Amino acid sequence: MSKLDSPKNPFELSDIRKNISQLDSDLLGLLFKRRKLSQQVAENKKNTDKRLRDQTREKQLLESLLTKASEKGLDSHYITSIYNLIIEDSVKLQKDFLQVINNPSSNESTNKINNIESSSTVAILGGIGSYSYVAAKRFFSNSLADPKLNFSTIDCDSFEAIIENVEQENASFGVIPIENTTSGGITAVYDLLLSSKLSIIGEQKQPIKHCLVSIDGSDIESITQISAHPEAALQCSNTLRKKTVAEINQVESTTHAIQKVLSSQTKKMGAIASEEAAQTFGLNIVLKDIADQSENTTRFLVLSKKMVEVSHAVKSKVSIVLSTNQQPGALADILTLFKNADIPLTKLESRPIPNKPWQQLFYVDFEANIADKHVLQCVESLSKNCVFYRLLGCYPAQDTDITQVSTKSLAKAKLTRLAKTVNDNSEIKTQPAKQSKLKENNKDNKTQSNYHLASRSYKKENTQIVVNNHIIGGDQFTTIAGPCAVESVEQIESCAKHAHESGVSILRGGCFKPRTSPYSFQGLGYEGLELLVQAGERHKIPVITEVLNPLDVKRIAKHADILQIGTRNMQNFALLTAVGQINCPVMLKRGLMSTLEELLQAAEYILKQGNQQVFLCERGIRTFENATRNTLDLSAIPVLKEMTHLPIFVDPSHAVGRRELVLPMAKAAKAAGADGIMVEFHPDPKTALSDGRQSLDFDGMTKLMSELYLN
Repeated sequence: MSKLDSPKNPFELSDIRKNISQLDSDLLGLLFKRRKLSQQVAENKKNTDKRLRDQTREKQLLESLLTKASEKGLDSHYITSIYNLIIEDSVKLQKDFLQVINNPSSNESTNKINNIESSSTVAILGGIGSYSYVAAKRFFSNSLADPKLNFSTIDCDSFEAIIENVEQENASFGVIPIENTTSGGITAVYDLLLSSKLSIIGEQKQPIKHCLVSIDGSDIESITQISAHPEAALQCSNTLRKKTVAEINQVESTTHAIQKVLSSQTKKMGAIASEEAAQTFGLNIVLKDIADQSENTTRFLVLSKKMVEVSHAVKSKVSIVLSTNQQPGALADILTLFKNADIPLTKLESRPIPNKPWQQLFYVDFEANIADKHVLQCVESLSKNCVFYRLLGCYPAQDTDITQVSTKSLAKAKLTRLAKTVNDNSEIKTQPAKQSKLKENNKDNKTQSNYHLASRSYKKENTQIVVNNHIIGGDQFTTIAGPCAVESVEQIESCAKHAHESGVSILRGGCFKPRTSPYSFQGLGYEGLELLVQAGERHKIPVITEVLNPLDVKRIAKHADILQIGTRNMQNFALLTAVGQINCPVMLKRGLMSTLEELLQAAEYILKQGNQQVFLCERGIRTFENATRNTLDLSAIPVLKEMTHLPIFVDPSHAVGRRELVLPMAKAAKAAGADGIMVEFHPDPKTALSDGRQSLDFDGMTKLMSELYLN
């Protein structure tokens, strides 16, 4: 049928857009009603000892919503992302409300924390467009106040000026950066906190997305001068060094850097600033995301002349500074006080004491409320053991913990959605996976001198490795899955999406491929690594990739969450030594013809260098049998459990080399007591550039997850 003969679309585009606008308006009304209910929850909690957050309730809510969403064919990642934002907003609203109740308004604006009047002023570094301004705006945006009200700023050229303006009451509050995930603590601010009389009354963690900006028409080749705040220059130094030969000049603030570009009006001048700043001042973004590390966040402190009282329902933090006697074990005695009081430390940083060589001040942050009895007792004991002690503030912690949905719920939602999409009447029947628990072996194992650090006699309890919010070696069975090799943006994006929706904990993808034949696909290298990392970030799933060369270890570890040492490199001792010197989890695969003792000796190379985040992987060994690619040695799991405290994984894909055998071997590995598995899947295994024969397709991956996790 020709285009002219085709039936007219029954819905006009204008009508569709009108319906969308109406739905968006309805959504806003529903969100408003939900926020009012959140406020009622806060009012209910104000006279009780109930904690503000109930993550068990949040988890139940999300899992219930996922079940309902999957029945409607909605994407799990889409739903969890939306509701995590809603929960975050609800938590902030309740926290603000309770803080206003605990710190009632008076004639002094300093008492109106998170309830800003139009007359309130905030001292910041730089001005509009600076990261300090963005952080201050986020902190003082009050969900309970009239959105028309705004706060004014006093733009300062230095950290000292911020402190001075608040102390002299020119400003009600000061917002000042204290540390960054890339460059660490800002030493000048620590010294100012000690000498000032201000108190910390809040914190704000601000993601930093550095851009190179200039006037319209400029490009990277035309820029010869770049202005930047010293911290911004430090955080972007390596990236800029590779991109340009322009000279970097340090200025007082990001705002000053922008003003230099605006006043020069030349294509030769650039500045390091945020995307928001570029939009505010009408500048051209030459390069985006130029920070050396993708995870770049600055923590800001909010200062005031008066301390605040923190509601017991609100998660709070305490900051102190102290110094100890110059005697052995003095600091250990202090830390023991926190341990005995069950108070978790979140930060411990030392600074030299001026004019007292080799003597240190310790800045300590811990999660607690200073008004709690056991905390007061700890602080009292603390002061008795110190030569100097000062409370810098007790304040609401910025609670950014995301409630995690269980792998079982994600797998169930994926299965339901797939069944609905394919056929409303078809269901994939699942058989409960049998899980056996390794019986305790009271046999007295002798310490193995060849793998002392890896031995069970060295460490009785099982090692647990935290990767983002997931624990490898914990109670939950872990699935690592993804394509054998990263091939394209579309391929790794679709795999990451499917992995996240199915409940996979970690996304795998080979970027540097060790192949038996030199004519086989060797991987996309660093280009593939970038695609893998970006896909993982978009779908909030950590990534693992193999490293082959000791010279590549540090560079790859900056981006990947886990490094893999493949079977062919199990005894590459230079590589083992290199990964042992970094702070990054490592999966070590068993060699094709290696004994279990040789595997543990290889792990010892890594542990001996200081990296204790090692887990092992059985992936089949070479025997006379050729029915499968290799012979999967499942007996290695219980044997290794006796020999070592390290987590044990199984790779059934490489062991059997045939996709139809992967599922039964994965179930067998779980039943034998493995801590997790690594499997390969691909959007179209027949076209895979590497190991397509053993790769599951998306339906096969969904079935595997359902049979492993749905009982």
